Amino acid sequence: MISVLGTMQVHRGSTTESVDIGSPRHREVLAALVLDVGRVVSVDTLLDRVWGEGARGGTTANLHAVVSRLRSRLRDAGTGIEIATVPPGYRLDVPPRSVDAERFEALVEAARAACGRGELDAARRDVAQALGLWRGPAYADVGRPFAEAEAARLDGQRVAAVELGAEVDLAQGRHDEVLRRLPTLVEEQPLRESLRRLLMLALYRSGRQSDALAVYDDVRGRLAEELGLDPGPQLQELHQAILTQDEALLPGPAPAAPVTAAPPAPAVSAARWRSDVVPPSSALLGRERDVDYVRSLLESPTQRLVTLTGLGGVGKTRLAYAVAQAAQDDYRDGVVLVSLAPVGDPGSVLPELARALGLVGVEGQDVAAALVEHLRPRRLLLVLDNLEHLLPAAAPVARLVASCPDLRVLVTSRTALRVRSEVQYQVPPLPVPDPEESDAEALGRSAAVSLFLDRAAATSPGFDLDALAPEERAAVGAVCRRLAGLPLAIELAAARVRLLPPTMMLARLHEVLAAGGARDLPPRQRTMRSTLDWSHDLLSAEEQRLLRRLSVFVGGSTLDAVEAVAEDGPVLGVLEALVEHSLVLPDAEHPEVARFRVLEPIVQYADDLLVGPERLAARAAHRRHFRALAGTLEPAYRGPGTMAALAVTGREHANLVAAVESGLADGDADEAGWLAWDLWLYWWLSGSLVEGRRLITAALGAGLSDEVRVRLLAAHAAMAFAQGDLDPARESWAAAELLGERTGDTEGHAYGVAGRGLAALASGDLASAGAAFEESARLCEAAGAGRQWLWTLTQVWHGTVLLLQGETGRAAERVERAMGAARERADPLAVYVTLFTAAQVALAVDDPATAREHLEEGVRLSLETGDAANLAYFLESMGLVESLAGDHRRVAVLHGAAARLREAVGADVYGYYQPDEDQLREAVARSREALGETEHAAATEEGRRLTMPEAVTVALQRP
Repeated sequence: MISVLGTMQVHRGSTTESVDIGSPRHREVLAALVLDVGRVVSVDTLLDRVWGEGARGGTTANLHAVVSRLRSRLRDAGTGIEIATVPPGYRLDVPPRSVDAERFEALVEAARAACGRGELDAARRDVAQALGLWRGPAYADVGRPFAEAEAARLDGQRVAAVELGAEVDLAQGRHDEVLRRLPTLVEEQPLRESLRRLLMLALYRSGRQSDALAVYDDVRGRLAEELGLDPGPQLQELHQAILTQDEALLPGPAPAAPVTAAPPAPAVSAARWRSDVVPPSSALLGRERDVDYVRSLLESPTQRLVTLTGLGGVGKTRLAYAVAQAAQDDYRDGVVLVSLAPVGDPGSVLPELARALGLVGVEGQDVAAALVEHLRPRRLLLVLDNLEHLLPAAAPVARLVASCPDLRVLVTSRTALRVRSEVQYQVPPLPVPDPEESDAEALGRSAAVSLFLDRAAATSPGFDLDALAPEERAAVGAVCRRLAGLPLAIELAAARVRLLPPTMMLARLHEVLAAGGARDLPPRQRTMRSTLDWSHDLLSAEEQRLLRRLSVFVGGSTLDAVEAVAEDGPVLGVLEALVEHSLVLPDAEHPEVARFRVLEPIVQYADDLLVGPERLAARAAHRRHFRALAGTLEPAYRGPGTMAALAVTGREHANLVAAVESGLADGDADEAGWLAWDLWLYWWLSGSLVEGRRLITAALGAGLSDEVRVRLLAAHAAMAFAQGDLDPARESWAAAELLGERTGDTEGHAYGVAGRGLAALASGDLASAGAAFEESARLCEAAGAGRQWLWTLTQVWHGTVLLLQGETGRAAERVERAMGAARERADPLAVYVTLFTAAQVALAVDDPATAREHLEEGVRLSLETGDAANLAYFLESMGLVESLAGDHRRVAVLHGAAARLREAVGADVYGYYQPDEDQLREAVARSREALGETEHAAATEEGRRLTMPEAVTVALQRP
């Protein structure tokens, strides 16, 4: 058994014999565990509670040693108490109701329940037992802040229990009992009006009317002198009833329940709602779940200080206001909302709260004590709006919460308060629609779009999503996405629809956000710029510098990338501060790596601040980092680790593109060109042909060295070839061949010659194609790349030429040679290019079983690399195999899936694949004839609806 209602004691079993638990540190650790008895307490929490916030390092070893000795003492003494090691910390396991504080609270709850049933004798007995557990102030010999806070909470419960007992005694006519116990407590709590009320009633019922009136006069004088208040309505009404000797004050039949036993919530009135926060001018949209969740946090008995954090403009104030409105019936003494934005001194926060609560004349006094006296008997919700610039005031606010058991505090702040009793809830931006969405119904389901429409209609009546053209509807969704779902930014943009249609607004979004908002908003919220200025001014110079430099990233950044761009050593601490200020967010989409992102409006703001030499330096550092990353990843596209490399490139693609563009803009053309060269194969594999060709074309227009130019000419030709644009492809390959030959760049020369062969193959000039592939292979060998990627592909392409020329045996030899080289290098791209031609060779020699095996492996590799264009070819050829097997329905499904994939990519891409088109058309025709037009169309449509993984699953299902 453990006793904390007084000095802390541990007893052996159920006896009263005390056990020596060791030093004060042992006592403190045990107390820290008792606070959460039966629940796991993490090591970090124990260190914070006992050694102080931030204690780590060698202190952790001290904690483990203390726990070990404490555990041994408890076991050896036969207490029945165990300290279990449960990651991430420890759990105190004791028999039920073995902690006196737990028993106390359970008995008080039982007394309240008995009152509710009208069982006053049982209630009186339970209260007496509960109060009998107290031996003095709780945790009296544990001098740590966590224990002091818990002691204050328990003491509040003790006073409430005394009041409950007095209510029961009065209901049973035991006036003398009340007069015996209450005066001492009234002296301890002279401003607690509920105690005064009970004492006055007991005196009056004992025939001591003048003494009862004297009690009222005393408390009225004290309230006026110390707090500048009059007694509350209940006390005033009782005073008047005593003066008139109201018969209703005399004892009557025992009530079903005393006043303190869970009274019904009074009707809401203006007196119970006080606010100097500007009410929201529009409905709260898309936050219903947030309101319910925050209310549930506030209703928890252990989470009485809740902080709403988030970027300026995300809607913290509006959410807090909505929570207060929804929860006002839960608080019998009302809701008070206080705007702290105008307050400049943390020391003025408590006086500001006193003013908001109606406490006047407390200047020069202990304001904290006056607030505690006023708030301790009240069940009240206090909303503190905009505390981020007054963080030193967080500690006294937390102490206020700890001292008042029925007080709940809801804070809005752009950064966490970092006090122990705090529960933080980061307010997320509103959900935004999917990219390119233009369907009115689908757009309307987005909370961000709903807010845009609501505010747009307020300034431009008649604005209706259904009435807009598809491109204008899509632009509304794009605006909401660009603004990252930030309510303030969306409202500022929506107010401009009377001037700009959504498509024009999207193009001028930066100007739109700089324009002013409603004049009745606080100055810091009239523009997005002023909102962010407010956050920026709260940062240190070091934090401001890092925020500026983060603007060079697009789509987020890893920690090592941030360090590279910061160029100022480790930045984790500074980055953490920006996260706490809600200006930077952890990237939850990539939990496998420490990654961070900045919302678009903040990027724009920070980019405006990044100017001059610092801007050029940050962009150059960004390029160097991503050029190095791309150079590391590029070889893996053609060897081991392909899938992992493609995943990293996909994750960082926006940054890689930004690095190319900044190199071209800042005159660093070669750096941009090399980066484009490292990316071209990724663009090919991912189907990003338009973007790849655009960037390569832009780089070719800059002043490149010959070494870079020859390679980008080859890459440009490959992009054009994949898009079916044969003439520009032929021209670029020819230019690459000439430049490589003139400069002695054998590798660049080989790319140009191989391209000449591909152009000839696509034109049907098989003889020229074969000769070009032979020449390119010799150049690769001369360059020392005899078994590398381009050499391997020239073998496959030459095999295709031989197959088309009817030389099946020689084609098989070339394909087998290429397959050996590709598998030796674990090169999935070269493997599946070879597999396709190997399957064509197998079909040519009437071996559909071998063709199926090759195609199945190619299908799997296509899915692993995400190569939709390649998969389309393999599905079509698999359809031909199914046709030979007589499964005509699968032919139609695979044909539909292939067609949909090719449409999604927008190009054939693999122009060097030369399947037998006549055989493919015949397979589809046989399927249509066998199934009938209706069933064939249905099967084809079924294939078109398949996702890429679903199409692979169908292809791999053997009949």
